[in-house]
Amino acid sequence: MNVYDSDVLKSILTKNNHSIADGLENADLIVVNTCSVRHRAEVRALGRIRDLKQYKLSNPNLKIAVVGCMAQRMGEDLLKELPFVDLVLGTERLFELDTYLEKLEGNRIVDTRVDGKLPDGTIPKSDSDYSAFVAISRGCNNFCSYCIVPYVRGQEKHRPAKQIIDEVRQLAQKGYKEVTLLGQNVNSYKDGIYDFADLLQMINDNTEINWIRFMTSHPKDLSSKLIDKISNLSKVCEHLHLPLQSGSDIILQRMNRNYTSSDYLNLVQQIRGKVGDLCLTTDIIVGFPGETPSDFQKTLSVLEKIRFDAAFTFRYSPREGTKAESFEDDVPEKEKIRRLEILIVLQKEISQKQNQNFVGRELEVLIDGYSKKDKTRLKGKTRTDKTVVLDKKEDFLGSFRQVKIISANPWTLFGQLQ
Repeated sequence: MNVYDSDVLKSILTKNNHSIADGLENADLIVVNTCSVRHRAEVRALGRIRDLKQYKLSNPNLKIAVVGCMAQRMGEDLLKELPFVDLVLGTERLFELDTYLEKLEGNRIVDTRVDGKLPDGTIPKSDSDYSAFVAISRGCNNFCSYCIVPYVRGQEKHRPAKQIIDEVRQLAQKGYKEVTLLGQNVNSYKDGIYDFADLLQMINDNTEINWIRFMTSHPKDLSSKLIDKISNLSKVCEHLHLPLQSGSDIILQRMNRNYTSSDYLNLVQQIRGKVGDLCLTTDIIVGFPGETPSDFQKTLSVLEKIRFDAAFTFRYSPREGTKAESFEDDVPEKEKIRRLEILIVLQKEISQKQNQNFVGRELEVLIDGYSKKDKTRLKGKTRTDKTVVLDKKEDFLGSFRQVKIISANPWTLFGQLQ
């Protein structure tokens, strides 16, 4: 979502006669778009912003703006902590950056007002020529006890379906091959008439985009109607990111997730029964307050049963402003690290076996770039969001190609063009 917001902001600024500087030392404006989902993200952002002070000293005309989630959460405190920052704009004000720049005139401005305002549908200026993000909603109503997002992004706000379809249509006309629909919980999308399943149907039927992806899905809102759409719509890719967070019902309740491990297992069984070759990924937190060794073992057991293709794994750390901040953080840090390491090893083994199942098969791959480790090799993604690396025979960037998978590791498939 932050990448998308930054891309929209780039579009707005370039449309209003700004141009991207070729280096920090040549910039008249530096914008830091911040994240608050984890404390570490804020620590890193503050460190990066402090590093920018040197450019302000050498260029007194330079303006520094801090926008987004951390700006929303800290507000005036950011100006106190970082006296060289000129402008602080929260999550609903950042798209008005250009207007605020005109108001500075030697003043320092903070605006974190929340009024449910959505951006005007500006097409993002993506760094990719083939893949684009499209935000369908903002904010979250779930209030998971560990999560800061509802407090910094506000309650759910949904864009009109027509506006979303028009944006996807324009992206397809510009040559983009795939879009990823974004929301804190895409499953709860509704614009008064249409729900998320309806939206997928309309984008599938009324745009020229080739592939449609989406994230993130909350298990409690994943309907049978939506599962049917994933199964039946030709452009909707067979990848589902469905955060589990824990395999213990006690911990899930303390997290305020509103489902049980059995609910989740039944949902996965239903999805896999209808969607062939589904790639299922997830998020898991270990060391949540109150998590006993037995609770942790239940998480490992669910991993063994479900066999996710990949998992984003985290050890719990208290987040200021959330309900869980008031819980006793009773799992020692060393134990959190130990549990996380066990989880990572198990998931790596599972991911290796899941990827090994593709060896010998031919898959459709969107060639979207070059391998990070070897620029002489091409990189692409399958419909199931698997990364594929292959030898470069021709410049096939932006094309769909049949690729035979010849080997795999836990993170990547390796293939040959057919």
